[in-house]
Amino acid sequence: MKKWIAGLTLTGLLAFGGSGVLAEEKTDYIITFSQQTIPKAIVEEMADLGVDILQEVPQIGVINVSTSNPEFKAWAQHHGGIAAVAEDVELRSPEVELERAYEINQLRVNASEADLYEEYQWDIKRVTNNGESWKLNAGNHDVLVGIIDSGVDTTHPDLKDNLLFAKSFVPETADNSYSGMHGTHVAGTIAANGRVMGVGPELAMASYRVSNWTSILAGITTAADDGVDIANLSLGTYSMMNNEQQRTLHLSASRAVRYAQSKDMMIVGANGNNAIDLGKKMYTIPGEGAQWSGPLHDTFSDIPWVISVSSSTIHDELAYYSNYGNVDLAGPGGDTEARALSTVPGGYGYAIGTSMAAPKVAASLALVKAENPELTPAQIRTLLQQTADFGTGKSRQHFGHGIVNVYEALKK
Repeated sequence: MKKWIAGLTLTGLLAFGGSGVLAEEKTDYIITFSQQTIPKAIVEEMADLGVDILQEVPQIGVINVSTSNPEFKAWAQHHGGIAAVAEDVELRSPEVELERAYEINQLRVNASEADLYEEYQWDIKRVTNNGESWKLNAGNHDVLVGIIDSGVDTTHPDLKDNLLFAKSFVPETADNSYSGMHGTHVAGTIAANGRVMGVGPELAMASYRVSNWTSILAGITTAADDGVDIANLSLGTYSMMNNEQQRTLHLSASRAVRYAQSKDMMIVGANGNNAIDLGKKMYTIPGEGAQWSGPLHDTFSDIPWVISVSSSTIHDELAYYSNYGNVDLAGPGGDTEARALSTVPGGYGYAIGTSMAAPKVAASLALVKAENPELTPAQIRTLLQQTADFGTGKSRQHFGHGIVNVYEALKK
């Protein structure tokens, strides 16, 4: 655990020049300006110091820069127009095992159009009361769910009718590009409509491909500008408020969340897969001692406005890997006994994790909005909390208000 907490991957780049000569080592930084704008004068000062601008998030006054100047960080820390500076980090690994199970052209198990849903998607059935919620409201394209993740396979036959557009915030990649299977699996959980089914099979989706911290911020703010109603974040990192770098990440994340809130965009965050009691003052392991020195938080899901999601099993128990303690709602994310089946590029695959739980909550929020477009985000959230299962007693710490039940919410 110590290694994992200390091992946030820095995006410092070590490049090689011609003839095998080691080039200057560059480090990437996140700069959060004092004002929520990007001041041209300070950017020009940075250029004079040999700083390259990699990415801008103008809505919240954040930029991503790269430099080999060893004095830059100290200069930025003492500049009156800069609120915070920290080395950039890659996304926290989802830490779930994704396993391809079926190819698209594989023979159907039976004659049913949604054959894989019928046989394997216990988790979708749990949330929708065996698909009964679709008779009440299966969603529509007036409600848009943003998937801020590793990108989505826009050609997948179970997704393409509901995936309206895609954008990438990863340099030198196409808007409809993706990396790995994670984002496509999340998308299917939300609004697949084919051999597998999502919680809201008629909902609209948009993909925002991200890779590092600044791109997450850009994805959130752009999604809010695009009119996304609910954004799903099955990603993130952890922070301790007594750590300077992590405080800086938290500050920029809080700005992005507040910007989303100003646009009435709800955000759902996966709580992480390390079996941690989030917010606990100290975590110790017998024989090893303290694993970190202060309360640990998920950098997005502990921010007010973000709906924090833990993961449950087929038996409605907390999954062995799921973080807990700071939870608003839970969703079925599976475990090794019963995993979650969804779309992956070129086919269908299994996974487990809070990454699979969060999009079930995101889709449920979207369905409630589709059914009750006059409700505010706070009212939609409250309705899901009031109709969730097992939100009392000891389960409160594990599930918050309970395991999401969109069928019950749509009946209200």
